[in-house]
Amino acid sequence: MTNATTNALEKILLDEISTEVPQAVLERFSTLVRESGSEDEKIAARFLTDYLDNWGVPHKVHQPDLYLSVPKSAQLKVTSPIEKEFRVKTPAFSVITGDQAVSGELVYISTGYAKGINDIFGTKVPENIGNMEGKIILTEGYPMPGKVQEFAEMGVNAMIFISPGNNIHEGICTTIWGAPDLDNMNNEPKIPVLAINKPDGEELKNLSKNDKVTLEFKTFLEKGWFTCPVIDIFIEGTEEPEKYVLLHGHIDSWHEGIGDNATGNASLLEMARIFYKHRDKLKRSIRIAVWPGHSTGRYAGSTWFVDQFGLDLDKNCIAQVNCDSPGCRWATSYEYMMWMSEVDEFCSSVVKDAVDQPAKGTRPLRAGDYSFNNIGITSFFMLSSSIPEDVLKEKGYYPVGGCGANIEWHTEEDLMHVADMDILVKDLKVYITGVLRAANTTVHPFNFVGTAEEFDKTIRAYQDAASEHFDFTPALEETAALRQDLISFYEKVDILKDQGISEPEVKKVNEIIEKLARIMIPINFAKKGKFWHDSALNVPALPDIAPALNFNQLQEGSHEYRVLRTHLTRGQNRVIWALQQARELLV
Repeated sequence: MTNATTNALEKILLDEISTEVPQAVLERFSTLVRESGSEDEKIAARFLTDYLDNWGVPHKVHQPDLYLSVPKSAQLKVTSPIEKEFRVKTPAFSVITGDQAVSGELVYISTGYAKGINDIFGTKVPENIGNMEGKIILTEGYPMPGKVQEFAEMGVNAMIFISPGNNIHEGICTTIWGAPDLDNMNNEPKIPVLAINKPDGEELKNLSKNDKVTLEFKTFLEKGWFTCPVIDIFIEGTEEPEKYVLLHGHIDSWHEGIGDNATGNASLLEMARIFYKHRDKLKRSIRIAVWPGHSTGRYAGSTWFVDQFGLDLDKNCIAQVNCDSPGCRWATSYEYMMWMSEVDEFCSSVVKDAVDQPAKGTRPLRAGDYSFNNIGITSFFMLSSSIPEDVLKEKGYYPVGGCGANIEWHTEEDLMHVADMDILVKDLKVYITGVLRAANTTVHPFNFVGTAEEFDKTIRAYQDAASEHFDFTPALEETAALRQDLISFYEKVDILKDQGISEPEVKKVNEIIEKLARIMIPINFAKKGKFWHDSALNVPALPDIAPALNFNQLQEGSHEYRVLRTHLTRGQNRVIWALQQARELLV
């Protein structure tokens, strides 16, 4: 397909964008609280599928039972040195106290607020904080699983997280990704967890600095298996229909959740309309999925989907594209996006061509329904456009995990005013252009030279940290060899770009690119094996050798030092094996 033909086709689809259906979705969803497992979530799903039925778009509605923890209410009362009640919330998968109040002494431990979105999921528990057993810990930030797990291992009785603003942000504190299995079913949080807003949290903090503070609290949640709808749309391509791009986003919300993620649902439905109307122009298929269980099940819907369709995803999925929080007010920048290294040039050009703006992408966090890393599927667009940094500073906004960086994220205030239809149209242009190009480009537009270069940078950083304590030269040499092989491979396949998708040589090359993804993505984003799910804790680059960063904490020759060297030997073997497997594909 020539550039002129591609540009003409993209123009046809982009000119098709209308705000009529998205506006209708937002207006209807603004009347619903789409809590997973609720009647409102079912109503929302039916609202979307009614449109699909009227348009004749092929789809199924699966009804899986998902393991969820739905917060209902919480209570907190200081009993000494004063008596006072405070408004609090409890995150999903906190321990349930019910009517049996838990009491104890409050201790403030500073862990700091996140400075950017990449810090939101991190842990900053200070060392040598003393014996915290039986204490109720007050600290800053969102109730994320890493901090909860670390403090729980110290034997604390409970935790209270101070939200960074006047609103209390909803959240989830389990490390388990999706439904548990036999290996992790006992890893649910072992302590009750609360969240409080900043003014009230500061009051508690100041009290604890001046007096011994005791308090009592209760948490109420509903936990169990809930039947939820998963919408699964399949729009067949004309030349290689078994191969598809997976476009997805979550339907459930905290409260009305307009910016997170009603705007995403509106976008997915509009894209389903446009892609189906122009299905005769699609070379490969587009599969669109709408997940429940995102908020109260730690991506339970997308995890279920991977469990059910993992073999097909492994065989046929070209790429997965996340659509979360598009079309939010003031979110005019595309320089805070996330995507994998092999699509860096691809994504930048998509944004430039679609909306004539620069774009930057960073390594995807362990978040955003990226439930596909252990299979090894090329992934791009976690979240969408964002408020520019200078505007955030001007408004005094703190980091959040969605809503285009609007601080209404995960609060009762995520209402219609957060949505911006003009920005939604821009974001739709970006998504449509990216998905269409991934589906229609003759040779998959994913360049793993960038991945090899990322590996080289990562290994060198680990080598610098390890210094003379461990030698990563074998991994560096294998990475350099792979990079050269990849450069030669892409030079050879460049001549195929104007051929038909069904040509045997094109199919062979695309199979190699898909297999490169199946090898290189898991080694970079996962610790567990294929078809399993890592925990919700963030996974460092090349995680098998990431512990090299810990040498500075150990005494040379100690037991822990020797164990670390053993671990890195095994980890480097796995990395080198993967690199060699990738090179063998290119012979």
